[in-house]
Amino acid sequence: MQVSQPRGVRDFGPGDAIARRRMIAVIEETFKRFGFSPIETPAIETLDVLNGKAYGDEATKQIYKIQDDDSALRFDLTIPMARYIAMNSNMPLPFKRYQVGQTWRRDEPQKMRFREFTQADIDIVGSDSVESEAEVLGAISLAIEGLGLRNYKILLSSRIMLDQILDSFAIPKEKQPAAIRALDKIAKIGSEEVATQMAQAGIDKRNAEKIIEFVMDEGTNEQKIERISANVPAAKDEIDRLERLINLLGLYNLQGAIEIYPALARGLDYYTGSIWEFVVQSNDKYLPTIAAGGRYDNLMDLYAKKHMPAVGASIGVDRIFELIEDKPIMPSFATLFVATIGDEVAEYALEIANTARAQGIYTDLNLTKRNISKQLEYANALKLRYAIIIGGQEKAAKKVKLRDLATGDEEMVDLSEAIEKIKG
Repeated sequence: MQVSQPRGVRDFGPGDAIARRRMIAVIEETFKRFGFSPIETPAIETLDVLNGKAYGDEATKQIYKIQDDDSALRFDLTIPMARYIAMNSNMPLPFKRYQVGQTWRRDEPQKMRFREFTQADIDIVGSDSVESEAEVLGAISLAIEGLGLRNYKILLSSRIMLDQILDSFAIPKEKQPAAIRALDKIAKIGSEEVATQMAQAGIDKRNAEKIIEFVMDEGTNEQKIERISANVPAAKDEIDRLERLINLLGLYNLQGAIEIYPALARGLDYYTGSIWEFVVQSNDKYLPTIAAGGRYDNLMDLYAKKHMPAVGASIGVDRIFELIEDKPIMPSFATLFVATIGDEVAEYALEIANTARAQGIYTDLNLTKRNISKQLEYANALKLRYAIIIGGQEKAAKKVKLRDLATGDEEMVDLSEAIEKIKG
C-alpha cells in the first residue's frame, strides 16, 4: 500500500514543528503583553453558525462540510469567537481575546495557500474607538517583528471609504458587493480581469476602468488623501479616521511602513470600516498577505442579542514560516544527552537524567545497546549541546563526565557543577 496525504495539507517533522512552536510562542507572548486573553473553540461548528451570512457567497463555498451532519470544519477563528461571545454575553467589555489554531478552507492549493493552515488571531469586542484599531495593528506588527520580519508594509483602507468611492461613480448599492469582491482580487488577477468581472456583474466596463484607475493611482499617503478628499467629499470623516489611526500607530515605533491603499477590499462580507493587509516585499514585488484584518461592527449582531462593535486581525503562521529563511531548525527540544557505558550504570544514568530534568534542563537519555561512539553520533545528529557520559568510573566516584558537543571538551565534575555549566 502506498500512502499519501490529501492535497493542500502537510506534515511537519520535529525540526519544523519545534520551529513553528517557537514562532507561536513569540506571537502569543506579544499578545499577552498587550493584555489579550486566550480562548479555545472547537474545530467544528454548526452550519447555522458558519452560514450566518457573515462570509459572503464565495467564501461560504469553501467551507468543509461534514457528511451526514449539520456541522463543518471552522473556516476561520472569528466566527467561532462570535458564537462564543453570544453564548457568554455577560463578560466585561471590551473583551480582548487571542486564539491560535487550525482552520480549513476548501480552496485550490497553490504556493503559500493551503487547505489546512494555522491562524493567530486577536480581537477587541465592545469598542468602536480608533485606539482599539491601533492596539490591534500594533500588537500584530510587533508580533511579526518578533519573528524577525522587518520589511513588511501595512496596506490600509476602509470599506466605508470604498463604498463612498463607488457611490461617487454612481455604482448602485446592490452591485457594490460584486465590485468589492472583484477589486479584492486585483493583485492576483490584474486590472483588466477585474474590469471584466465588474462588467459581468452589470457595471459599465468603462466606468469600472475609471474606478480601478482611481483606486490604484499611486502617490504618497498625503497625495492619496488629498485626491480622495477632492473627488469624494462624503469620505471626509473616514479619511480623518484613517489619518488619526496612522498618527496613533506612530506611537508604537513600528518598523514597517504604512500605505493608504484604496483598492484594498478584503473579500469577506463582515468588514464594515477600516481594513488592512500586511505584505512583505521581495525584488520590488509583493508576496502573499501574511496578516490581515479590520473592523466588523455588525458581525456580533448576527449571533448575540446586543450590538457589540469589534475589530480584529489574523496572522498567517504558515506563510510567515515559509518566508523566514534563517529559522533555526532543531530536531529536539533537549539540550543534554545522558550517554551510558555498560548496563550496570543504567539506574545511575536515569537518576542523573531525572535530576537534570528537575532543574529545568531538557534532557534525553540513552535507551539503546549502542556503543558510546554511536550514542554521541546520535546526540550530534539531534544538534544537542551537551552530553553527560556515565560509565563505571563515574558511577564509583559519584561524578559525571560532561562533554561540550560543540567543542569536544570534556571534564569530570560533580553533577551540580555540570548542571550549573549547562544552565550557564
